[in-house]
Amino acid sequence: MNDNQPSWPSAVVALGFLALVGVVFISIYQRGGIDDALKAWGAVGTVVGVIVGAIPTYFFHQIAKQEQQNANALRLAADDVTIQKARTLGLRM
Repeated sequence: MNDNQPSWPSAVVALGFLALVGVVFISIYQRGGIDDALKAWGAVGTVVGVIVGAIPTYFFHQIAKQEQQNANALRLAADDVTIQKARTLGLRM
């Protein structure tokens, strides 16, 4: 397994966090009504939003890092003629 790719445990943790947030707010809503649920969301909504926003950031960062490694490997494997041709097509190094 490649260490740079997101693994299934990280996906399980992300989905578990989303499920936990959902269960907590459904539980609050069922016990205290919409007023209590809105109060709870007002108290922790920003923090939950930041954490939920960090989840896709983590996965996209892992994918971008892998693609950069692939590009570097291809660049190192190419000969000078291929690199020059790629520069004429828009390669930036």
